[in-house]
Amino acid sequence: MMSIIENQIKGLAAIFIILAVVPFIIFFSNSLLLYQTPVFADQYHHALKVEIDDRSGGRGIYFVAPGITANNLLQSNGIEISSHDFIIDDGMKLTVDSSWPRKVLATEINNSRRLALGMNIDINRATEDDLLLISGIGEITARKIIELRNKKERFKDIEELMEVDGIKDKKLSKLRQYLYVQKR
Repeated sequence: MMSIIENQIKGLAAIFIILAVVPFIIFFSNSLLLYQTPVFADQYHHALKVEIDDRSGGRGIYFVAPGITANNLLQSNGIEISSHDFIIDDGMKLTVDSSWPRKVLATEINNSRRLALGMNIDINRATEDDLLLISGIGEITARKIIELRNKKERFKDIEELMEVDGIKDKKLSKLRQYLYVQKR
């Protein structure tokens, strides 16, 4: 009887030793493997979000460092252009035409993409459909916001949304993460 208990204790001790050693083995074996950092893992918080629409095929959203120029960004993506160079702003959409000499048209990323990228949208440029994409805004509230904007011609401050029935301090604080008023 005593040998069964001794064997159980020895078995239990062996299991504890294995469980204590396995994490170290995993840790050291992972450090020996060739590991590549995923593409977006090394991005930083202040990256600018830029959309490229190359009419001859290339499209995509890019996260770039502040201060980069349009020519540098496009050339790094294999797109040669002949138009003037300019500094990229956050939320820009660069449309490259397919004719030669190639020119770039700089506009803004559309509102649905801006929201998907975690960017705010300008309340003065939002459509009713754009507003419906925002959590907490339904059809009636979206319509009232558009009506108020049309009545005022434009919002001068985000606080003016509190004039819409159903939008109080608490709801406005939630909407601030999605909406802003662009100063002229």
